[in-house]
Amino acid sequence: MNQDTVWQLIRYGLIALGSYAVGKGWVSNDQVTALIGALGAIFTVVWGLYVKANTKTVSAATGARPDVPTVSAATGAVEH
Repeated sequence: MNQDTVWQLIRYGLIALGSYAVGKGWVSNDQVTALIGALGAIFTVVWGLYVKANTKTVSAATGARPDVPTVSAATGAVEH
């Protein structure tokens, strides 16, 4: 089971809980949709800040050296 599968299961769990709450009349379907979307957006921002928390930038001169590997900010791929 990889990380994508875990997050998919969490999302389905939230949808199931939201469906239960709608069935009980506690919230509307629109409120559940908005809440799950907001939780996803907040988690994405928090995770992005956590991942970048202790990273340091390097000067352009250091980054231009051919012996210094670079990491893509978008994909995380390391280029030598």
